[in-house]
Amino acid sequence: MMVETGHKPGRVELYLATHKREDGSYANEAAKDICEKIELAVSQSTVDESEVSPNDVVGKVLGKEHSGRVRCLGLGAVPSRSFKQAHPHLGGMSSSSSNSSCPSNCQENYAQMLNAHKQSQENYK
Repeated sequence: MMVETGHKPGRVELYLATHKREDGSYANEAAKDICEKIELAVSQSTVDESEVSPNDVVGKVLGKEHSGRVRCLGLGAVPSRSFKQAHPHLGGMSSSSSNSSCPSNCQENYAQMLNAHKQSQENYK
């Protein structure tokens, strides 16, 4: 599919391609219903649907992903590698947690360590 289009296909393209026959008919009625919902959602979407996300059109139509799996991306696709993290984790703690002072504390600690390093280099001379 990448050779045909010139770009890496998204989940929408993969779902539609794998649930239609070569003549354009659907594999079965369930596939037809889902594909029509996906096509309708894509036509109404205002965001780039090539971006893989749990909230993309496929995610919205098919529902929440099963634990440890991502549909339409093949064997071995896992959420932690497939979906870009909106809130990266810092030291095992989500950056969206109630302790919002962590980034400033980290910056202060960095500045202190940098100053201590500079002083130790000057003392070494």
